[in-house]
Amino acid sequence: MTYLQNDLQKRARKLKQQQKLLVLSKAGGVAVAAFLVFGLANMHDVGVKKPQTVSLPPAEVVELPKTEQPILPKRPILPKQPESKEPTIQKTNPPTKITPKETSKARTEQVDNNKMNTEPISQTPTGESQMRQPVSPPVSPPVRPPNIPAPVWTHFQKLAGENLNEYQVHPSLSNEKTGQYYFTRMVNGIPYLDSGYLVQVQGEKTQSLALSGNKQWNTQLFTDPAKAIPMGQAQQAFADSVELAYVGNQSKLVYFPRLFGNINALDGTIRKEEQKQLIPITPHGKQYVRDEKEAAAFLSKELQLPMNELAFQYDSSNNNGMRPQNITVYQWFSANRQKSISMDVITDTGQIVSYNFNGAEESSKNKPDPKPTEAYIESASLFLQKFLDKSVQQLRIKDIIRNSSRSEITIQFQAMHHDIAIIDRTFEISIDLETEQVVSMDGDLTTSTDTLPEPVNVILRETAIKRLLEEDPLELVYANTPELSGANQPPQLIYTIINKETTRTGIDANTGKKVIW
Repeated sequence: MTYLQNDLQKRARKLKQQQKLLVLSKAGGVAVAAFLVFGLANMHDVGVKKPQTVSLPPAEVVELPKTEQPILPKRPILPKQPESKEPTIQKTNPPTKITPKETSKARTEQVDNNKMNTEPISQTPTGESQMRQPVSPPVSPPVRPPNIPAPVWTHFQKLAGENLNEYQVHPSLSNEKTGQYYFTRMVNGIPYLDSGYLVQVQGEKTQSLALSGNKQWNTQLFTDPAKAIPMGQAQQAFADSVELAYVGNQSKLVYFPRLFGNINALDGTIRKEEQKQLIPITPHGKQYVRDEKEAAAFLSKELQLPMNELAFQYDSSNNNGMRPQNITVYQWFSANRQKSISMDVITDTGQIVSYNFNGAEESSKNKPDPKPTEAYIESASLFLQKFLDKSVQQLRIKDIIRNSSRSEITIQFQAMHHDIAIIDRTFEISIDLETEQVVSMDGDLTTSTDTLPEPVNVILRETAIKRLLEEDPLELVYANTPELSGANQPPQLIYTIINKETTRTGIDANTGKKVIW
């Protein structure tokens, strides 16, 4: 072996020894870095006990040349595995696997550190805890709705006081044109129509009216609105009640709902006006009197009364707005004022439109009708046809009323045309059950069917129903039952139509426009 070969072998052995020391130094650096990263990175300054220092196995200390001193990397890098021929993959996250050079004790302590890092921290800094606590927003006063004038809102705030948030203004019951605003109490998110305040502005004056429902009441008596039938089912019940009718004052044929009350929101039942029998008649034509003497003679014959024993009183200008014509009223009274008779006639023509006799003695007990009801219906219709216009050929019984305090029966009739009701033309005839005399007659006896349109070329009923619901939609509300009283009577949950107008509405069967009468 030559000197040169011997020198090369020495240099090779020295180089392998330096590489071995470099690998051991790097392995120790990786273990230290792993401990720093996984053992200390997630420790909190407060309330967490620091782990014990990890003892590494002793390594042989070899002094290296300064130029070859290993530098600890900022991020640990896995060393190359000499046994594997596959290239080493550099990971972006800190390594979690234990290197082969680590001892079993290091593995155990590193696993314990990892477990500790996943446990929730039991304590937090005082400042951070305060930041996490929910803070209640400040309670702001109720804001005035934009459509409510300031004087109305101020007045209502004084009325409702601390219960202000329990009320809402009801648009269907309020009328900005007349300065009326109705604030209704809300129960279960549903308006309670019988509890609220009506506030009205007249110039600079603001006044209010509180409804009786504002007294204390038991909210448990209110039916859960979740039990109500769907709106679609209520609309179908409404549609079933719509029919054709005439409006005599406007000479129009209309579609309108013949609802007698409202729709029960629990079962969808409704009360429709009962359709009773039709009565054909032969009207005699209108009856006239020229003065009080002819009026007295007429009443003496009909009532079998000595009119000369009654004092006459005259009033020539009594028109309460119920009739379009000026009405002259003739009145007679007995000396003790226990009996009185009045007759209304049209001033210009003298046509008799009504008369009324008050003088029957109150019955001490309810007596049975001497005759069947049908007999009184026939008598009433024969009497009424003496005063009706000859164009009226049909009547329909609308209602039969018995007076509990007086021995009287009242038959209500409705004028008909082509089997269609003239809904604003009704007549009442009252008969004394003992004398069988007509003691009262009322109704617009000027009624004529000559100006009413024929029921042809009308719009579809379905189209009219849709327009009716668009103009005045159904609303789900609570309302007291008029027939019931008492503090423990539950309000009824109903579907109803609420109109600003106090009159009735319908859809013109020829034009499809809204009609108010």
